[in-house]
Amino acid sequence: MVVLQNAVGWFLGLGSTVIVPIVLILLGLIFRVGLAKSIRGGVTVGVGLAGLFLIVDLIVAALQPAVAALATRMGLELALVDVNWADAGIAWGWPGVAALVFSIIIVNLIMVYFRLTKTLWTDVWSYWHGSALAGFVWALTGSVTWGVVGGVAYLILGSLMSDMTAKKYQEFNEMPGIGVPCGTTVQASIFAMPVVWVLDRIPGLKDWDASPEGIRKRFGLIGEPVILGLVLGMLIGIAAGYNVQGILGLGMQVATMLLVLPRMVSIISEGLVPITMSIVEFMRERFQDREIFVAVDCAVLLGHPAVMAASVIMFPLAILMAAVLPGVQMLPIASLAVIPFWAGAIVPYTRGNVIKTVIVLALYSIPFMYLATLTADVHTAAFANMGQFTAEIDAGLQLASWDMGGDPIGFVILNIFKALGFSL
Repeated sequence: MVVLQNAVGWFLGLGSTVIVPIVLILLGLIFRVGLAKSIRGGVTVGVGLAGLFLIVDLIVAALQPAVAALATRMGLELALVDVNWADAGIAWGWPGVAALVFSIIIVNLIMVYFRLTKTLWTDVWSYWHGSALAGFVWALTGSVTWGVVGGVAYLILGSLMSDMTAKKYQEFNEMPGIGVPCGTTVQASIFAMPVVWVLDRIPGLKDWDASPEGIRKRFGLIGEPVILGLVLGMLIGIAAGYNVQGILGLGMQVATMLLVLPRMVSIISEGLVPITMSIVEFMRERFQDREIFVAVDCAVLLGHPAVMAASVIMFPLAILMAAVLPGVQMLPIASLAVIPFWAGAIVPYTRGNVIKTVIVLALYSIPFMYLATLTADVHTAAFANMGQFTAEIDAGLQLASWDMGGDPIGFVILNIFKALGFSL
């Protein structure tokens, strides 16, 4: 079992930019896409993902210090330590990760076979959300088996939500055949559905064309994505108290992101669409009444200009909300990185309206702020079991995050186990 655990850990340690191309190439061969077409498509997707993550990392690395400086100027200092995607250390390191990966593959294949889901969960990298929750359950119950059960339940729900959202993602992003079942990203779409329905019925707001195209028509040069990015970056730099050099530098970094990121997503689409379309055609020819969605990384949703425009506006807004909401104990600095992925799932429902996207993001972030606080004990216990962040834990600090610590479905699953009598 240790050998299997190490083998799975080694493979998952390759990261999404390697795992995704490998899986796509194998899918291409299984569904008879052709060797050359499969390799070309898989490698192209990997290159696009690598470029996209470089751009996202660039902007997050640039904006996090600015937002932290803004928080310092406001005198904010909350109790919990935001670790956000460090939760991947739990996901890929807890003792049941190998059993979880093999269990969800088998369960997903059974569900697809019996038509319980249309989503073929091929995005192995995104299993990490369910695996991190499994690590939390393990810390709560002391049982690897219960951890696997909790993680598989979470991932099953992800595939069902993918079925509900796939068509919208496909049409808006022009990527036929895809599904995005991962974590809090797909949950953002489910949350957006009723909220956008309400927003579309508010006089004034419902008719306000705040799409990038509408902003460009109304404001001319300032409405251009690259200039809008420059202005937004400079405004955040001013709010953070930067000097002129820092203000201009942050403006250019945000402008770069808004211009380059959609082009990275177009590269992903260039490699992905031929493979997914071939799989769709394969299923249509052999099973005329079957429809399959190929699960892909949530990064493919980041290409529309409204995604990053809304995200940049939301970054400082999230800090202000954490400052004024009573009972919130975590200042979301590291967790800001998840906001663009939420925006990517919301924008298809707001039809690219930046203002509506920001409103949905703000409302969606509220439960995360409180749930991250409520799960800090089990979150910290999971890291303690892993032997991670020992210095911070020994000093009496508690760890939290938005992406898994604040995950609404994860919170429900954890509380089901608590209702069954499990506790720390």
